[in-house]
Parts: sequence; C-alpha cells; structure tokens
Amino acid sequence: MGQEHWLTYRGRDFAKLQYAYFEHSKGKQKTAFIMIHGITAELEHHKEMVDALQVNADLFLPILRGYDRLNKRGDLDYFAQYDDDLLDFIHYVEKLGYDRIVLAGHSMGCANILRLLKNNPEVVDRILFISPFFHPTLPVYRDDATEQFKPETDVHYTVYSKKAGLLMTLYKLNIPHFSHKTVAEIPDEFDAQGVLSLSFRLLASRFLEKLPPDLFEGYSDRIKTLVGADDEVVDAEALASWYKDSFDLEVEIIPDTDHNRILHDEEAHRSIARWLS
Repeated sequence: MGQEHWLTYRGRDFAKLQYAYFEHSKGKQKTAFIMIHGITAELEHHKEMVDALQVNADLFLPILRGYDRLNKRGDLDYFAQYDDDLLDFIHYVEKLGYDRIVLAGHSMGCANILRLLKNNPEVVDRILFISPFFHPTLPVYRDDATEQFKPETDVHYTVYSKKAGLLMTLYKLNIPHFSHKTVAEIPDEFDAQGVLSLSFRLLASRFLEKLPPDLFEGYSDRIKTLVGADDEVVDAEALASWYKDSFDLEVEIIPDTDHNRILHDEEAHRSIARWLS
C-alpha cells in the first residue's frame, strides 16, 4: 500500500470529519475499501491491515465523530448521527470516481453497518464483517467481553452495562435528558496519556435498537463474515451456529488469530482476496 494521508470531508452539518486514506502502491485503483472501526479505532492494527491487504483497492478509514480530534469528543449532536455521517462519506468516496465500493466493519463497526444498510441496502457493492459485534444482547459473546483488561489480550475498554441499560429505559420512555452521560471508557488514541469517555447517545447510535429476524434482507448474497478462532470477544462457534440456524449463511473461522489481529492475518486476507476476485 501507499503512504498514509490524513484528510477531511464535510458532513451534512458542514462539520469537518477526519479519515485516513491509503492509496495503493500501484496508484489509484477502481475499488474503494471503506473500513469502519470498532469501539476503539485500533489505528495500529488498521495500519498493519493496509500492508496485509491482498486486493487492488484504495483503503479509507473514517474516524467516527466523537472519536476524532476536530469535533466534540465522546458524544454526538443527536441520536443516529452516525447513519448520516457514513452515508455522506460513502457518497463522498463515490464522487472520487470508484467503480466498486466494499464496506467493511470491524467489531462494533459491523453494528454501524447494520444500521446503515437497514434503510440503504444497495448503497455499496460488497459488505465485509470482521469479528462482528452486532448487538450486546446477542448470545454469541463471551461473558467478559466488556471487561478486556487481561494481560493476554489487547482489547482494552470498559462498558458500564447497567448504567447503559438504565439510560436505554429512560430513552424508550422519551426521557433523553441524560443521554450525554458516560457509559464507556476507552484509551484515547489521539492522546497517549488519556482516556476517552463515550456517551450513551454515541454508543446507542452504533446499534440497531433490536435485531430483526430478517437481519440481512436485501444484501445476504453480498456479505462475507470472518472471525478468529481465538477471538476474546466473539465466541466463533456460537456465531457460526447463529448464522447457520437463523439465516443459512456461513461464517469463516480463521485459525490462530484473535479479535484484533485478524485485521492483518494473512489467511484472512487471502480469503478476502478470493471473495473479491
């Protein structure tokens, strides 16, 4: 891949939003690969992903609003603002002249994609889910998935689940006045010494309120899902069973890799390249 460039685009509210752009080493390609990050941006893992990518594509990594350095940090202006931002970004990339757009999500980024595709199933050509964290109520995640400060893993964040549940109850009762309250803390990747607090409004805007039974309707023939056999957050076998039983779809389990390292796993990228060929 080519050199890393940090650029901006304008959202519909005229805010400047950041993204990292990696042009292919052979020059601009016809395929754009848009990567939506998880609860943490995992910049270092995504940079390694750029080198591991085996498809002829230019890679775009938008830094979601609230995580970036140019806007209010840790919060959004309104619920569902991410849906607008991501749709705006896809249209922005389309105008750059790409023939094909692949929309990929990692971890919680997959939940953002589900929200976007619910009302815009045809907005991209292919959809890739990597280590998907679709919804906190889905029974395919490990019991300690929100407490990953163990030394053997590099998945680092804390979610205050009970507080988030209480705020969701208030929100459903049309009492949104506390939606700015913190429900998660993550390492601040733009400040090595800091911790970034995420609001209920921000976190809730990343998920569908409820997963429908026809979750992938309108694009099931265009998705691919990968998960590591050693994933610390997702129970790979449970996810594969849920896919098969609920949608008659397959999950590809990549051996000897985990929740984040799958982003630059060689076998995972060989599989992605075959899928996109």
